[in-house]
Amino acid sequence: MTQSLVFHKIETVPISKVYVWDEVEARKLNLEGIKELADSIKNEGLQNPPVVQKTKDGKYKLIAGQRRLEALKRIGSKNIPVLVVKHPYDDENAKAVSIIENLHRKQMNSSEMAEACDFLIKSMKSNKKAATALGISQQTLRSYSGFNSVPEKLQQLVPKIISRNEALHLYRIIPKVDDAVEIANRISRYSSPAKKRYFEALALDPTAPHATIRRMANHFKEKQNIRIKLTKQQSKFFSKAATENSTEPNELATKIISQWLSKKGYK
Repeated sequence: MTQSLVFHKIETVPISKVYVWDEVEARKLNLEGIKELADSIKNEGLQNPPVVQKTKDGKYKLIAGQRRLEALKRIGSKNIPVLVVKHPYDDENAKAVSIIENLHRKQMNSSEMAEACDFLIKSMKSNKKAATALGISQQTLRSYSGFNSVPEKLQQLVPKIISRNEALHLYRIIPKVDDAVEIANRISRYSSPAKKRYFEALALDPTAPHATIRRMANHFKEKQNIRIKLTKQQSKFFSKAATENSTEPNELATKIISQWLSKKGYK
C-alpha cells in the first residue's frame, strides 16, 4: 500500500450515488444487528463515516462501511457523510483498506480475519508488512493466517517432505524459516502420528536439541488422557490464553502441566 487513511476528505453526498465495491469489500454483509445499528445512528448520529472512492461519473465506490450504509438506507437517509480518499486506489490497495478498517472496528470474525491476513500477505509479499498494516504482531498474524503465511522456502517441501498442515504447524512453532526447514528434513521419514508427537514436544520447548525433542515425543506414546474440569469462566480465560499464545488449548494444557512437573522434579 502506498496511501494511508489520513489522505481523505469528509463530504456529504447523496446516498443513492454510493454503491458497494464488491471486488474489495472485506466482509459479506451480515444483517444481524442492523436494526440496532440503524437505531443508534438515528439517535446518536453517524460516528464513523464510511470510506469511499469517487468515480469519473460522479458516483462513489464503497471501500469500507457496508453495514453503516445499509443502516442509513433503512432509516431513510437521503444523504450520507463519507470519507473520500484523495488518491485513487486499485482493487488490491482498496481491499487492504477495507480489511484494516474493519479489523480496527473489531467486526471481522475469525474466518474473515484468516482470509484478510492471507490476502495481505500475498499482496504485500511480507509477513512483517502485513502485520504492521493490520496493527498486530507477526505471531498473531500467523495464528490467524493459513498456508499463505508460510515462507516459500518451507512451502517448497510440500508434499514430498511434509504435508501442507504440517508445514503450517511447524512454522507457527518455529518462525525462523531455516530452522523450520532443518527440522522438516529431519522428521521427513517419521509417520504422521510420530510427527504429531514431535510437534507437541517441540511446542513445549522450541529451543531444545533435536535429540531431546525426540525423547520427549517418545514419552508421549505413554501419555494418559486426563480430563480437567474448569468453571465456565476458567474455560473462557483458558481459551483466550491459548489464542494469545498461538496454540491449541490441549497443547497449552500439556505445556503447563509439563512445566509444573519439571519444577517439582518429575522429569
